Amino acid sequence: MSVITILGLILFILMIIFGGKKGLISYLTLFLNFVILLITIIIIMFGAPIYVVTFLFCIVIAACNLFVLNSYNTKTKAAFYATLLTTLVLIFGIYLSVAIGHLQGFTTEQQDETYIFSMNIGIDMVKFMVFTVVLAVIAAVIDLAITISSPMYELSETNPNLSSKALFQSGLRVGREILATSANTIYLAYFGGQLTLFFWFFKLNYSFGHIINSKIFAQEFISILLGGIAVAISIPITAWLTAYLIKKQQSTHSQKQ
Repeated sequence: MSVITILGLILFILMIIFGGKKGLISYLTLFLNFVILLITIIIIMFGAPIYVVTFLFCIVIAACNLFVLNSYNTKTKAAFYATLLTTLVLIFGIYLSVAIGHLQGFTTEQQDETYIFSMNIGIDMVKFMVFTVVLAVIAAVIDLAITISSPMYELSETNPNLSSKALFQSGLRVGREILATSANTIYLAYFGGQLTLFFWFFKLNYSFGHIINSKIFAQEFISILLGGIAVAISIPITAWLTAYLIKKQQSTHSQKQ
């Protein structure tokens, strides 16, 4: 048995023990996410518009991770809409950052390894960079959105007389509590993936200034900052949408009675 198989079985057993039926669904969702990503990459390779594919990818991923795991209700709808709205803002911000920072394409270090291959792969690297950053950030945005909408929904169930403004402010407070944690998660995930390369550069006697200003690390740092921005803007968006949908649901329910 390979190490991957053993670790996969350990993860499966632990998720079943501590998560029960929901743990099983979560485990299966991991494979579903992988299949969705694989299909998305294949569609991009066949020349489909990357921006459209990116947004559709976010819709499907958000729907799977919210509605499959948490069922279809007000809090998941709010988190779903907030994720899509944040993604739209993020795509625009990423495009500007990539275009202004000239981050598309291969870095010098990558070109040294791939110079024997053709660089004419038929994909707009500016747009593909947008997709890769969204891919890295979307999970954090989904997680933050449902983490904010869930307590807001429970609070409204406990005290239905809370105003929309009070619910919104409670959502902001929850978001502030987890903002630093979510931003650090993105930072550590990105930087951890490049740590080996970072040490390799040091061993090759690159100066710290050269490392920080090299294209390959500049892309990572900008991705970290964009991820933090996405997490930050998703807080007020999620809080507002959740408060709006909760009050709309309460209004509809009262009218039926």
